[in-house]
Amino acid sequence: MKKALTLLLFTLSCWLTLAQAEESAPTPAPAQPATVVVLNREVATLRVSIFGYSPAQRVRAAEQRIDQMLNSASPGKLHARIDAQGAVIEHDNTMLFTILPQDVDKLAGDTVQAAAKRAELALIAAIADAQAFRKPADYAWAAARAVLATMVAGFAFLLLAKGWRWWRQRALVLLLGASRKFAAGPFTVTPGIVQQTLHWLGIVLMWPVMLLLSYTWISFVLGQFPHTRIWSEQLDRRVIDFLGDMMASVLDALPGLAIAVFIVLLTRWITRSINFTFRRIESGQLQIDWFDADTASTTRRLLVCLSWLIALAMVYPYLPGANTEAFKGLSVMVGLMVSLGASSVVGQFASGLILIYSRSLKVGEYVKIADQEGTVAEIGLFATKVHTNLREEISIPNSVLVNQSVQNYSRLATGGGVIVSVVMTIGYDTPWRQVEAMMLEGAKRTTGILPMPAPVVFQTALADFYVEYSLRVALSEPRRRLQILNELHGHLQDVFNEYGVQIMSPNYEADPDHPKLVKPDDFYPAPAQKPAGQNQA
Repeated sequence: MKKALTLLLFTLSCWLTLAQAEESAPTPAPAQPATVVVLNREVATLRVSIFGYSPAQRVRAAEQRIDQMLNSASPGKLHARIDAQGAVIEHDNTMLFTILPQDVDKLAGDTVQAAAKRAELALIAAIADAQAFRKPADYAWAAARAVLATMVAGFAFLLLAKGWRWWRQRALVLLLGASRKFAAGPFTVTPGIVQQTLHWLGIVLMWPVMLLLSYTWISFVLGQFPHTRIWSEQLDRRVIDFLGDMMASVLDALPGLAIAVFIVLLTRWITRSINFTFRRIESGQLQIDWFDADTASTTRRLLVCLSWLIALAMVYPYLPGANTEAFKGLSVMVGLMVSLGASSVVGQFASGLILIYSRSLKVGEYVKIADQEGTVAEIGLFATKVHTNLREEISIPNSVLVNQSVQNYSRLATGGGVIVSVVMTIGYDTPWRQVEAMMLEGAKRTTGILPMPAPVVFQTALADFYVEYSLRVALSEPRRRLQILNELHGHLQDVFNEYGVQIMSPNYEADPDHPKLVKPDDFYPAPAQKPAGQNQA
């Protein structure tokens, strides 16, 4: 009994020791997949070990057996035997390699049958290549065909380049000859524009042809040798897949493009209707109470811009690739750039709308803005252009113009002309009635001053040393304000000199010995000349 208990304790201790050793032993790393490659063709991928042989060892053994098969004289028969345990690839009843269920990628939806079929097709192609290149002469003929194809491709490239040069010269001569017909028309076509057009036309037409020719040559040369034929097949397959995907994308995009085209055509019809209606309002042919002819042009452009923005927002989801991440990222980047750089533009735009719809200025009005005086030539959404009397064009940003005081000489001119004032200071020793009569006489002699409302003189101030007189007259043409005032100032000086009244504010300590006057006989000293037909006063 004691011996039996001792034996039981010894067995239990051994079992515990083995269990602890197994727990402390490191877990073996999973085997790395390996691929069977024959003549650069991927035949099958092996992922599990069998009887201690890793996937890499299984691949080396399979490639050795396949090389022996390819070097054999007889083509033999290739067969894939599939059962519940996996697939066995055989050649003349000789096993080449096996594909187990654990070798296939089940997560990708692969099966043993599909993997065996791919391996069988790849080996059939490899056998055909190997049987066709058993002699050195086969490689020599393949090299000769590759060299001949290279020479043909080079000759085709050369012929294409010479043909393009000849056609470009002929097209340049024809286009330059045709451009002379448009020299006097609304379009001017210069030789530089013709050459640039031909350059871009060559890029659009020549590069696709050259790429197609290069692809054909590369595919043909690679297909002449057994080790590179698979690359030729893959190249052809990828090009065909690309073209197929492109055609499928085009067909998938056709319904969306049709909707986008319909939206664009509808928007174009709406904008044409807007342009037709508001141009009639601008010309006065159509009158609508809530639209003014002066703001019709701006309203028309705003409505057209708004229509196209709405159309763009509606068309965007139907554009090909609109839902891709790249397209979305580009849209976000463009929106960010516009939002960061358009703050000042938005301010200018808002100021332009304020100017236009407040009607503080109109095109053709004669105004004075700060120290600039001239005719309003254009009121844009971002700047206003004024043509001065010095034949200058001044562009004033709308944001600046909104904060400036504007003197408009034309707005009230139709109701009795523009009223201007001429201020003179005369001493108290001259009767004020005489001063008023002389100032009215000077206005009477001046052309461009309206008789109605009649000129009027006001005594605007009784200063310590003189009386301030203000002559107010109405001008018939605001744009000739400077010329009319210049003539009026001259007549006022003449009248005061004729009646012996000096124009000098008597801010003095004593009167001069003699009045400061110009006698009528001295009105035109050299080099001044008396106007023809004018009598000496």
